[in-house]
Amino acid sequence: MVVAKELAVPEMERCATILAALVKRKDASWFLEPVPADTEGYALVVSSPMDYGTIQAKITAGTYADAAAFAADVRLVASNAVAYSPEANDDCNAAARANLLAFEKAFSKSGLATDGGTALAAAEAASKAAAK
Repeated sequence: MVVAKELAVPEMERCATILAALVKRKDASWFLEPVPADTEGYALVVSSPMDYGTIQAKITAGTYADAAAFAADVRLVASNAVAYSPEANDDCNAAARANLLAFEKAFSKSGLATDGGTALAAAEAASKAAAK
């Protein structure tokens, strides 16, 4: 449930708070900086690289038009990781799914989600399916 106090905070400040929490996660190390350009096969699998450092720079620069654009980049980080490391038992894949779930929960709780919980439900399902 979103409280009025949270909604009083500008949406990009709420996005920055969410990103700060993601960056502090123990499993976020995979996503803090761009994947090195010489990583074998990465460019063949991932056409639009994204990482938390780039997202932070975009927040700081005021590049995002809205919270939805921020969310798209956070989701891109996870989808890129899963695409490059598709095995569910891969550490990077597991970290991507866990980070995405944490993001979707925080994004929804902060009152920024506009999809009625669809993205959160999908992240929860992906997390549960991979845990089997």
